[in-house]
Amino acid sequence: MSESESEPTEEAGGGSDFADMIGKLGAGEKLAVLGAAAVLAVWLLFDLLIDEYSTGSLPFALALVVVGAAYVRHQGSGNEPVPYKSLLFVGAGLLGVLGAVDVIEELRNNILDADGTTVIGALLYYAGAITSGEGALQLRGK
Repeated sequence: MSESESEPTEEAGGGSDFADMIGKLGAGEKLAVLGAAAVLAVWLLFDLLIDEYSTGSLPFALALVVVGAAYVRHQGSGNEPVPYKSLLFVGAGLLGVLGAVDVIEELRNNILDADGTTVIGALLYYAGAITSGEGALQLRGK
């Protein structure tokens, strides 16, 4: 196999930057960032586009901070005003706590009795936020 055949080609453009960044992350970082990215996806799809389920402003902002910090760390210039691991730990940890609190609060308010789209949005948000929090717990020991 020649040298040009063994190198992967970039077809999608911007999508491979995110995939490359995810590939560079450790296990805890990966959970924190992918969970936060899931929260951003829920916000985009269920809150902004179809207006069925709202994640709230604070979870959205925390998810944006976590994903943005990882992007700056692994794709940017490396000039970090705040220590990366601390920012990731605090942002993802708070996101996980908010997700767990939201599960309890919304179960008390019978979120599962809502229409299907709202339930799917809520479950995806809980999964993303709590996954991000689990990533923060894994970062704690490092």
